[in-house]
Amino acid sequence: TADEYEQEFECSFEAAVKGAVYARELQLAREEGRITRVVHEPQLKVETDWDLGMDDSTAIWFCQREPGGAIRVINYYEANGHGLDHYARVLDDYAQRFHYTYSEHWAPHDIQVRELGSGRSRLETAYSLGINFQIVPRVQTEVRGEVEEGIHNARMLFAKCWFDAER
Repeated sequence: TADEYEQEFECSFEAAVKGAVYARELQLAREEGRITRVVHEPQLKVETDWDLGMDDSTAIWFCQREPGGAIRVINYYEANGHGLDHYARVLDDYAQRFHYTYSEHWAPHDIQVRELGSGRSRLETAYSLGINFQIVPRVQTEVRGEVEEGIHNARMLFAKCWFDAER
């Protein structure tokens, strides 16, 4: 495959990571200088995009959308083994420490799943903690174990992203 060629003959470390779906996009961002210092612009609101982990880590990307369409990824937080109350405190901490004003918080569709013990959804729990999530719709198309449409959409979005190298 192209990735195996890159790994073996071009000594690409990104290609060697099995399951690294966005390795090429990340390499292109490096080559184009889009992984650099990206400072918080106070006049732009900050949105968060979440990947909720149950058995793995929960990840939060802090982004700003520029009027021209560029997406500024200004911060990132990841942790494991914490409830939504922990992440609500992180949002508050970042708002104070970095002077963020939030616009929207985006969560995957599985935030609507109800917990066995309480019967409440994570969406309801988040709302009670002051996080009013927008829900990213579920993409149904699966080919070769990958959600092709969702991956394609993310790859298209990647080209608009500028990443803060430190955070």
